[in-house]
Amino acid sequence: MIARGFAGTLCAVGCWMRFLVVVALGLAACDDPAPADHDAGPDAAPRGQGSEASSDLLINEVSPRGDGTDWVELLNRGDAPIDLCGYFLTDAVDRLDNYLPLGGVMPPEACPPLMIAAGERVVVSADGTAIVPGQPIDPGHAPFSLGVADELHLLGTDGIVIDGLLYLYGPGPNGPADETLSRDPDGSGLFFERAPTPGDANPSEVP
Repeated sequence: MIARGFAGTLCAVGCWMRFLVVVALGLAACDDPAPADHDAGPDAAPRGQGSEASSDLLINEVSPRGDGTDWVELLNRGDAPIDLCGYFLTDAVDRLDNYLPLGGVMPPEACPPLMIAAGERVVVSADGTAIVPGQPIDPGHAPFSLGVADELHLLGTDGIVIDGLLYLYGPGPNGPADETLSRDPDGSGLFFERAPTPGDANPSEVP
């Protein structure tokens, strides 16, 4: 069970994040309805989503649509291994039942080190696998799925946001299964619609 102070922090953060989601979606609805990666004109540049990465452990690719299960790729772009025991992945900061402990153990229980090596990628299936108290947690399966307009957050177990993304998946609910939202350049840039590469480097179309 997560400590009361941590839960309170998350609830406070959740209120602000929900507000930001509403604002972001409202602005998007008033903007050009064209998908974020499609040109608005012959000389227009593709429009990326999110922000450039600022941490060594980051969200690198998001697949909210496709024939199979939604998934998220995490990347350690740093020079040293990172213990995943210190992190959560969630699509709703104000819903504790949507938190996936990436180390496979919910705090404050002891978490044996689960390292992601420098340069390594981890793919998490967002298939809605519920976390049941008293049963083992598989950190490869998240207790949530992804919508075409959604959010993702990577947080430390201290409640600090490490990386995050509020997105609109341009192709929509009937979009092709061969596009994901990927950082371009790989491991650092904004998110663009690209061919899926789970576990591999993202393709680049940046000139």
